[in-house]
Amino acid sequence: YLLDPTSGCMLMSHLEEPKVTEDEEPPTEQDKRKKMLALKDPVHTVSLQQFIYEKLKAQQELLGEQGFQSLMETVDTEIVTQLQEFLQGF
Repeated sequence: YLLDPTSGCMLMSHLEEPKVTEDEEPPTEQDKRKKMLALKDPVHTVSLQQFIYEKLKAQQELLGEQGFQSLMETVDTEIVTQLQEFLQGF
């Protein structure tokens, strides 16, 4: 896995082929297909910071500033603090 410095995502390197030892079978077509699917998985391609920021921003736009603030007041203060720290810079 590699850390993408621009997105903050953990990326699976598709360039590295796993080393096959003598007692291991080479990868099957099914194994290769699974790896290609994993490379497209949003877990490995979407920045969690950006995803959370976009979802919170969408809620803010949907509810309006007052509605959003009312909603955020119902969230545990420690979670709000952690969200603010996590999203710092966005």
